[in-house]
Order: sequence, then C-alpha cells, then structure tokens
Amino acid sequence: MEYEIEVQFEPVYELVNSIHTFICKKSNKKIDLGTPWAAEVAGKLSQELLSALEETDLGNDWKLLNLLIYLCPAKQNVESALNWLESLSVGEIYETLAGHVSVFPVQMEQFRSRMTYLLTEWNRQYFSTSDPAILAKLQEHTMERNRELKTNNISDFVNKTTNGFYFLPGGGLRRLVLIPQFHFQPVNIIYNFGTLTICHYAARIMVTDEEISPFMYRTLRSLGEKSRLKILQSVGGERKTFTEIVKQAGISKGIVHDHIFSLRCAGLLHAYIEGENVTAYSLRLEGIHRMNEQLFKYLS
Repeated sequence: MEYEIEVQFEPVYELVNSIHTFICKKSNKKIDLGTPWAAEVAGKLSQELLSALEETDLGNDWKLLNLLIYLCPAKQNVESALNWLESLSVGEIYETLAGHVSVFPVQMEQFRSRMTYLLTEWNRQYFSTSDPAILAKLQEHTMERNRELKTNNISDFVNKTTNGFYFLPGGGLRRLVLIPQFHFQPVNIIYNFGTLTICHYAARIMVTDEEISPFMYRTLRSLGEKSRLKILQSVGGERKTFTEIVKQAGISKGIVHDHIFSLRCAGLLHAYIEGENVTAYSLRLEGIHRMNEQLFKYLS
C-alpha cells in the first residue's frame, strides 16, 4: 500500500451527497431511501429549486464542487462552508483547484453562483430540517472507523470500510480520503484527481428501528438469481474483468452490469479500482459470512 489514507466527515459532505442522491433519479429504485424519499422531498421544494436541480448534471462541474468542498478550510459547519464558497473570487477558485485538476468550468463565476445557490437553497428547504440522527450516526461511525484505522491492516481496513473496494496504487495515487455517507446507500461514489482519490462510501447505518436488517436482506435478495450465483462462482478462483465475466456468463452486458451492481452493493464482490474505474472483480466471502451471521442472529 503506497498511499496515505484518512477517514473524515463533516455535515457539508452529506449536504452535497443528499443533493447527488436527489439528482440521480436513475438510481432512486436501487438506493435504500428509494423513490418515496425523492417524491416526499420534491413536495417540499420550491419550483425554482426543482428547476435548477433538473438542469444540474453530475458531470465535471459537480466533481469539481466535491473537490472544492474537500479543500475548504472552513468545514466545521454547513454555513461556514457555504460562506467560504460564496466569498471565493474567480481567481481564488482557480488557485484552489489548480493543484489537482487542469480542466475547469467554462464560466467560473456562473459555476460558483450556481453551486452556491443549489447548496444554500437545498440546505434551507431540505437538509437543515432533515433527521439530526443522520449526522450524529455518521459522526459516531467516523470516530469508530478512525479508531480501527490505527490498529488494522490498511488494505483490510479499506475493504471492510467500503464493503469490498480495493484501490490500486497505480496512476500515482498518493492519498485516499474515505467519507461516510447515508443518503446514497448502498452505493459508493468515487472521484479521482490524479494523486488524490475521494470515496464517499455507504456507511451502512440506519436511523430507524427495523426488525430485519436491510443489509442482510439486500444480500439475501442478491443471491436469488441463478445468473448472479454463476457470476459469483466464476470469480471465485481469480480476478476477472467485466468483459471476461460477460463472456463466461453468456448474457448481455447490460444484464451483467445490473447483476454486478447488485452483488457489489451486497458486499459479495471485491472491486479493484484504478482512478475511477473498476478493472476487475473477485469473490468476497466476507459478505457471505456476514450475511450468515446476521441471518442466524435474526432467526435465533
């Protein structure tokens, strides 16, 4: 392991991730909060904000916003981070980002104004009134992970924390930042900036009491499909690329992609990451063992 690792959390990170979750409508059916959450939140938002969100994509500008938030020196609360972002001059934004990227927004001033509006209004209309238990549990989770980081093997720690990811040191990676998130569970979000990779990972926390663990249930459901079982069997002996899995599975790329997505979210696959790309997969037996433990505990 040739790179440094840190686990950190501030409320502004979850502010941004909650907007990401709302914008990414194509994933609403696959996330734990589901489409009912998006519909409920939409009913609380002004038409102006809804229109601005509809026009926002999760491309390079959004990626640069996440980098800016990470580099913000005033993240102690949401308001201080938003004030910092709003106060930046165009030149200061360039200067802040220049150490990590070479491609910038075409209209930097419009970029700053648009992002400041989205974050400020989303915070006012939704995030500031959301369940405070979300932030409390994410803070508690971060402290627990940092305690484990001091005593665990780094590679094993990253694997356990991200539910199956291995970040390969190729491409000049020097720092990996792990940020727990709630809204987009069970999916992880990765941004690579050359030597820096930021991973907003699903913290696998619950803020409501549920009789059946959603994490156990997700794993059980992911196994209820013959093609997925065959995929797991095919990667049991060695790492395989997506193309190799598709060839062996004998079904379309789109269907294999959906199966792998489900298996990854269930923690049943190791995903080997270079930059922002998954280069290979292998079987993650820890996920099976954890499911068995949870199921036995529930049934007994």
